[in-house]
Amino acid sequence: MSVKVASIGLKGLEGYRVDVEVQVKEGFESIVIVGLPDASVKESKERVTAALHSLGFPLVEKKVIINLSPAEQKKNGPLFDLAIAIGILKSGGFIQDPVPMDAGFIGALSLDGTVHPVEGMIAAILAARKLRLKRLVLPFDPTIPRIEIDDLELVYVETLLDVMNFLAGQQLLPLLPEVEMIEKSLVTSRDFNQIIGHDFAKRGLEIAASGGHYVLMDGPPGCGKSLLAETFPTILPSLSKESQLEKISLYQLAGAPYSSLILPPYRHPHHSASAVSIIGGGTNPKPGEVSLAHRGVLFLDELGEFSKKTLDMLRQCNC
Repeated sequence: MSVKVASIGLKGLEGYRVDVEVQVKEGFESIVIVGLPDASVKESKERVTAALHSLGFPLVEKKVIINLSPAEQKKNGPLFDLAIAIGILKSGGFIQDPVPMDAGFIGALSLDGTVHPVEGMIAAILAARKLRLKRLVLPFDPTIPRIEIDDLELVYVETLLDVMNFLAGQQLLPLLPEVEMIEKSLVTSRDFNQIIGHDFAKRGLEIAASGGHYVLMDGPPGCGKSLLAETFPTILPSLSKESQLEKISLYQLAGAPYSSLILPPYRHPHHSASAVSIIGGGTNPKPGEVSLAHRGVLFLDELGEFSKKTLDMLRQCNC
């Protein structure tokens, strides 16, 4: 019997639906994964097999075929471990409860059946909402602030047994992240209204903030350009819930810390920074300073000192 379990694949910050199709039949004990999996996805068969064995579901004399659809899209990361395990349990007859197709499953499995957070979970949550999934089963991560999204129920789990209990209709105890959103007043050390004078420059920045315009400031050293730029985010509108999720996903993908969710980001790279660190990309592509300043401020101090390559790339990027 073939079973289909919904999951989320990521291509950068863009998410798409992946149907994990699993078929378990009698035969030589083996697991085959098709659908353009990378090395981390291929390794999931070892993690899933060990996790199921530790929970008392050994795959003895079972041949398992796993297809990650769409087959033409390359799959990466351990995001599909949980969906693969649920598909094997259902197709192998270890559980009888139905797997709802309007529910998605993401998470990496350890050898004892614990479900661990993975990189890009916020992006996967946003993708699940766009894909109109009703529920998303995901690992509990205390470092992610509490998220409430309309029309999408987030079911936090810690082990594979929690997922099995959820499928059986049992009510799970709520797992709420401890990190809450920081209030604007607690993170603002300098505010735009604290600046005395500079009426002409402040008027220009206010117009730029209201219309989303670029600003070029010129003046002698020490006249207050950096101070005006540093306090500029405090007159921008606070980030909406959707923008906060976008900010978290970008900073998590880049491995960069952030101090506030409500305030728009403020990035000020040094003029000696490489073009890749500012624009993004690299051997293992990651967001650059331009992406980290999304919905906020990117301050390029000493603009003329940046390399010509960096300035050309900035001129061509849509930012």
